[in-house]
Amino acid sequence: MMGALRGILSGAALVLCSQATLAGAWVMAGRVVHVADGDTLTLLLPDRTQTTIRLSDIDSPESGSKGRPGQPYSHAAKQSLLALVKGQEASATCYEHDRWDRAVCTVSINGLDVNAQQLRLGMAWVNGASRRYVRNPRSYDLAAQAQAARIGLWAGQGAQQPVPPWEWRQRCWKQGDCEGAYAPENSR
Repeated sequence: MMGALRGILSGAALVLCSQATLAGAWVMAGRVVHVADGDTLTLLLPDRTQTTIRLSDIDSPESGSKGRPGQPYSHAAKQSLLALVKGQEASATCYEHDRWDRAVCTVSINGLDVNAQQLRLGMAWVNGASRRYVRNPRSYDLAAQAQAARIGLWAGQGAQQPVPPWEWRQRCWKQGDCEGAYAPENSR
């Protein structure tokens, strides 16, 4: 009897925590009209306005821009997201805005969690720079499974490990150590 009561109370606490996490969330729906990189896309909303969305949970290799060199695997990560979302109708559950005023969201297309799929495909890391943007506790397992299966970023893994984007931004863009980088015009 006490065990059953504890189970019920634990379940109720979990539901309340989930609702508190989603309390400030909002939902948007629209058509994906642009993919900037492996973790950023643009939705065209029904009122014909566009909004930029930063996928929660993940951080993909950095594309080159504004004189900054691109990170290895950034083109592959962008192409992966493009294949998943281009021209599709999407639903976005959003939690907050980042420092660039992008909505931080979980994007779903036909029931597929796009954020989680990028992890499954090995095209992103769980966001290690801003863990507050990690909303799905399964993200860590999905990323670990992709790495163990040596797919995506880890497919060509040899002596040199892929560099997480938060480390790339520090090493390359701030310190100038850009091994494996390519010019922005080649980032596609």
